[in-house]
Amino acid sequence: MMGTAALILVVDDDPVMREITRVHLEGAGYRVALATSASDGLQKARALRPSVVVMDFAMPGGSGGEALRALRIDDEIGNTPVLMVTAWSLAESQSSASGLAATWLQKPVMGDRLIQSVRDLLPA
Repeated sequence: MMGTAALILVVDDDPVMREITRVHLEGAGYRVALATSASDGLQKARALRPSVVVMDFAMPGGSGGEALRALRIDDEIGNTPVLMVTAWSLAESQSSASGLAATWLQKPVMGDRLIQSVRDLLPA
């Protein structure tokens, strides 16, 4: 990668999944910030302005779907690309967040697929 590596914000309540995702992304040369909840993720997205947000869909205390809705109506970060990951069925997850632009992957997410999905979302 040329210049400064893109910052990817990973939002997941599961510490193991956060760590696995961080390792894969850093191994591909990205800078990574971590958030442990949907509300933490929104605060960090506003403060850090990441290039891409990788967010778990189902989290206690506020779902990724709710966070995605809040992100989309924010004038400053509303266009941030989001990669939603879910252990639920993709159809079920997507229908509960219908109308909100996001790319979806089903868990378990393999490293190569994660990296390619993030690359696809990065601005040219």
